[in-house]
This record gives sequence, C-alpha cells and structure tokens, in this order.
Amino acid sequence: MNIILALDIGTSKIAAVAFDCSSHETIAVVSAVNQSTVGRLPDGRHEQSPEIIFKQCLELLRELTNSNKFTVDTVKAVTFSGQMHGVLLVDEDLKPVTNLITWCDQRAVELTTNISRSDWPVNRTGCYLHPGYGGATLAVLALENQIPFGSTALTIADYVAAKLCGIVATEPTHAASWGIMDIRNNEWDMEIIKRLQIPPEVLPKINNSSSLLGTITCETGLPQTVMICSPLGDNQASFIGTCGLESDILLLNIGTGGQISLPCQNFSTHEGLETRPMPFGNFLLVGASLCGGRSYALLKDFFKDTVYKFTGKELEDGELYQIMDKLTLETEQALSVDTRFSGTRMNPLDRGSISSIGIDNFTPAALSLGFMRGMIKELCGMVPLEMLNDFTKVMASGNAVRKSPLAQDLITEELGIECELIDSKEEAVTGAALAAAKSLELI
Repeated sequence: MNIILALDIGTSKIAAVAFDCSSHETIAVVSAVNQSTVGRLPDGRHEQSPEIIFKQCLELLRELTNSNKFTVDTVKAVTFSGQMHGVLLVDEDLKPVTNLITWCDQRAVELTTNISRSDWPVNRTGCYLHPGYGGATLAVLALENQIPFGSTALTIADYVAAKLCGIVATEPTHAASWGIMDIRNNEWDMEIIKRLQIPPEVLPKINNSSSLLGTITCETGLPQTVMICSPLGDNQASFIGTCGLESDILLLNIGTGGQISLPCQNFSTHEGLETRPMPFGNFLLVGASLCGGRSYALLKDFFKDTVYKFTGKELEDGELYQIMDKLTLETEQALSVDTRFSGTRMNPLDRGSISSIGIDNFTPAALSLGFMRGMIKELCGMVPLEMLNDFTKVMASGNAVRKSPLAQDLITEELGIECELIDSKEEAVTGAALAAAKSLELI
C-alpha cells in the first residue's frame, strides 16, 4: 500500500485526506474550520494568521495518522492544495513577518484601477492584475516600504510545505495566481516586476507543480523518509479531483466564491476568462465570480435578520436554507438578480442589483429563485457561446450547488449541456493527491 497525505488550505476550511494510490480512493478524511482570520482590521483588509494555519495543518495530519486506516510506514508523501492569489512574507528562518494577505483583500484597489488594461501583457500572464492578487499586494507593500530586506514571498500552501521540509519555493499554479508570472515560459515576468517596483529578490524559486520538494524535517509522527511535494492551486487541484488528469469536461464550482473552468491544450486568451497553467502541461480557462455562493448566504442573512426583528425568533442557518430551497421549487417566478455584490475581477466597484419587481412577484420565493439563478447565470455567462460546442458534459461542485435541489437543472438550462453533480466533497485535496501520485510515479 502506498499512501499520500494531502492537505487543502482553504479560506474557510482546512481539509486533509489519506489517498490510496492503488485503489485511487481516499481512505480517511478529516477537516476543521479555518480559525486563523484576523479581526479588527481596516475596511477592505482580509488577513489570516500563518502560524495558526500551520498549527491546524499539523493537528489534521496527526488526526489522519491516528485514524487506524493505514500505518505510517505506508505513507510515501505529503502534498497540498491551497487558496490562490494570497501572499505572506517570511524571514530566513521561515518566521512570518506579515500575516497571510488573502485573495479577499482590497488594499490594492487604487493601484490596479490605475493600471491600463490596454498595455497589460495578458499574452504572457494569462490574466489582468486584480486586487487580492499577490503581485498587486506586493506592489502596495513595496510602495509602503513594508517588505523587509531578506524576506521571501510565499503562498500559504508554499509556507506550510516549507515549514515541513525546510525548502522555500513556489510552483506555477500558485505563482501564476499572483498575476506577475510569464506562464508561457514558466518564469517571473521581470518587466512587470520592475514596473510595479517589486524587489525581485523577494520572489521565490519556481519549481514544477506536484514535484518532489524535499523530505520531511518537522516533527509530525511521520517517518523522515516521507517526501514533501510542491503544492497545487485549489482551482487546478479541484479540476483534477473532479475530472481526472486528462479531461475535456467543463467544471463549475460554487462555494464561497465561484469558478467555471474549461480545459484547453494550447495557450490562448479570451475576454472575461483567465488562462492558468496545469501541472502536467495544458491550461485551464477560468472565469471567477467574487461573491458566488456568498450571495445566497447574503439572502439567508437578510431573511434571518428580518424574522428576528419582526418576531424575536432566531432561526438556525440550516433551517433557513431548507426553507429557501423549498421556496425555489414552489415558484416559477424569479426576480432578476445580478449577484455581483462584491464587484468583479475587472471592476471591483461594480455592485449587484434586484430588478423586474412587479406587484405579483415581490415574494420570498421569487427572491430565493432569483438569487440562485443569478449566481449561476453570472458564472455561465463568462463562457463564449462558441466554446460550449467543445463540451458534452458539465460537472458541478461546491456546497452552494450540492445542497440545492434545483441548482443542477438551472445549470443545464443555462448552458444547454447536461449537468452532473459531484458526490465528492473534497475535490481539491483529492486532486492534489492524485497529481502528486502521478508526479512521483506511484500510479
């Protein structure tokens, strides 16, 4: 038996699995709420504590090794997927000198707004530079003289991997998410870095995704022969965990945010879509909504607050979601809801709206259906119609679609392609394990 342990470091949750390379199945799964979010920050800031995240990762690894589903001598490697775009700085001893500044952070809005899209080299980066992207965040830190000499920038997954093996590096799926990488040549784009006045020495070496990074040196209860693999971005990892290593299936995920991903063999750019590298060649075209499933949660909070203020009764979140889902099934009327409540990558200042309100349709049911339809429509509308002809199936994942009885039908209706819901609840971490197993020739 060859086992790979994999961790997915998400914004709201951290998950870990034990993956059996022989059966291609996860034999143990543990998870915990990410408890690292830093409070009392200025408006528009979103940071998490790297030390708390690392501590939680160690706890989950120990839970896996104590699960009695495998023995530690069968563990060959530990790998990771992680939230993309975010960045933290560490010193030479791997001590964080900043918090993790996540993809939700908006401190770079003014900087990115002033960058002309017409002269941004999307043909090299695959994307524009947006607030929350590591390159934009580093540019702001550099402007404010907040990059200490000798520090190195890492993603949170890079940081945890480095803490386990002592090797400081990143890899293409995460590096590209910072918006300052030449993804065609697999290197930092020095022209952009100079333009943003980012000190080049702060940027880490770029290794291959899922490749061997080093062997474990941190006390975890695992043998020191266990290998540590370079991480994967959670978007690419989720695609692999859902659709396999080679696929032409379109993937739609709606969780805290939302993403629609289309595989392509060759580098190309399309308005409204980002081009992202995959670990074994090829690329993903990705459209992302910032609000995603949070829009439905926003409506839930509105109903919760309304009920409490009118009746003094506080309903549980689960009960409210059940009522909302039931309402969507009981009506064919839907208000027109634009779910860009957090703006968009291209325009962070955009805001959503609710329209087409009439005397007969201003109801909780029409509002619930409108929000559900709106968050699906926002994502599906990012894909050019002519590209849909290349796909015969769309697979959907994420709690926002998995828990809704109507979401599958709405996706099929919107795209005109049969939608299949995915049973797996840990696509990203499973994809990271599968990619590492292929890279290490264990499958």
